[in-house]
Amino acid sequence: MSFHRDCSIPRRLLGNQCLGKRSVFGGNFQRGAGLIEVMVALLLLSGALLGMGMLQVKSLQYQRGSYSETMAQMLAMDMAERLRANLTALDDYAGKNTASVVDDPCSAQCTPTQLAQRDLVDWKDAIENSANAGLTAGQGSIQMDTSQIPRRVTIEIRWREAIADQSQEGEAIAKSAFVFEVQP
Repeated sequence: MSFHRDCSIPRRLLGNQCLGKRSVFGGNFQRGAGLIEVMVALLLLSGALLGMGMLQVKSLQYQRGSYSETMAQMLAMDMAERLRANLTALDDYAGKNTASVVDDPCSAQCTPTQLAQRDLVDWKDAIENSANAGLTAGQGSIQMDTSQIPRRVTIEIRWREAIADQSQEGEAIAKSAFVFEVQP
């Protein structure tokens, strides 16, 4: 099969004649991409890039939420260890929350009751200092079920997610909590 030097159409289809840059059907040969094809390609590319960007944003949001929950777990376990270390004053921890904790009255040789108060103040400070880790407006509470032997202690930490969906009024609506039950 031979081609004419200026044609991409075999000679047998043209009867040994080349129509120059025109096709057999009378139209011009297209060289390159058309404007519509380029626009469709750009539309598909922009949609894919937008999707990848949203995926990255959601990934960072879930990563931040996971980190916040890990911090809450560590703080709850810290308080559980403080409870286990001060079993003689276990009743002094019952019903306490970090919103109602007053400054610690003890600096050196503490009684078990003073140590419980100091533990609560330290725990409150640790939760407040965790705001940069994602525990925004964090609060902790301790509840004790005395109807069972051994006693069951519930340690709860609540916080507001730093990156959350916004309500119509513009305030964050995602509140999270971590509940840890322990038998000291």
